Amino acid sequence: MKTFRNFLIVSTFFLCGWVGNPSYAIAQELEFKKDSATAVTVTDIETLEKQAYSGNVQSQLRLGAMYRDGTAVSRNTQRAFYWLSQAAKNGHVLAQLRVAKMFQEGVGVEQNHRSAFEWFSRSAQSGQVDALTQVGKMLRHGIGTPTNLVRAFEVFLVAAKKGQTEAQNNVADMLWEGLGTSQNKAQALRWYEMSANRGNIDAKNTLGIFYLQGENMAKNTERGLELIIQAASEAHPAAFHNLGLIYELGLGVPANNVYAYLWFAVADENGHENAARFKEGVAFSMSANAIKKAQGLVAVCRAKAYKKCISF
Repeated sequence: MKTFRNFLIVSTFFLCGWVGNPSYAIAQELEFKKDSATAVTVTDIETLEKQAYSGNVQSQLRLGAMYRDGTAVSRNTQRAFYWLSQAAKNGHVLAQLRVAKMFQEGVGVEQNHRSAFEWFSRSAQSGQVDALTQVGKMLRHGIGTPTNLVRAFEVFLVAAKKGQTEAQNNVADMLWEGLGTSQNKAQALRWYEMSANRGNIDAKNTLGIFYLQGENMAKNTERGLELIIQAASEAHPAAFHNLGLIYELGLGVPANNVYAYLWFAVADENGHENAARFKEGVAFSMSANAIKKAQGLVAVCRAKAYKKCISF
């Protein structure tokens, strides 16, 4: 199935349930976006820096956003990290999330997954759903913290109930496989549906395969193709690969090696680990003209950044 669909602050809040205020986190998200976009003068910057150095959290946050985006100042990720980390230490939930991501990606600071986990955990304590989801992922895969599937599932479930689509997809995955919780495929399908209906492309790709195969549900080829095409239209590598398989095998569509080659090639260019081998395999039964035609279609996709590149 996987081929087809391709220090701990943790201890208390995972086990006790979540009491954070999501509206507060949303308000801070809007505030953070506004901080970078507001026009400022040199005098404003000097005033902001004085206020920030004196401990004003909003000024620290705003300077961090400005240096991050290069708004009214030269872009400087190290300065962005410095000011965001000051705001984070002063308890600003969204600044804590940004600092965690900068540690995670090594932007403005040396990459450090343990520190990323600690800051995601702090942000998550206030109910920030993206932070909760990141904590769940790191617990699930043992990144920056020991693997703990039970806690990972608990955290994902909190974020999933708040509407975070990536968390919903992870809840579905873990229920389907019985990871960190009892296996329950019926519940997993409900979470996949919820996540897919809210736009998550991983869930769309997985659910599309289930519909095509009739996996624990009534087979629905039309719905399955629709979901996989939607995921592929958003440049999802596994969905590209699955379209290659669909056209190679004629699953709900006429078999077509040109389109099979196209989607395997596009999947390969987007990092799918098995796609190159499948592309080479289908090419053995194609004429030189057919391969040239397929390569032309690949070029069209590439020019459109792989999104919505072919009219279905």
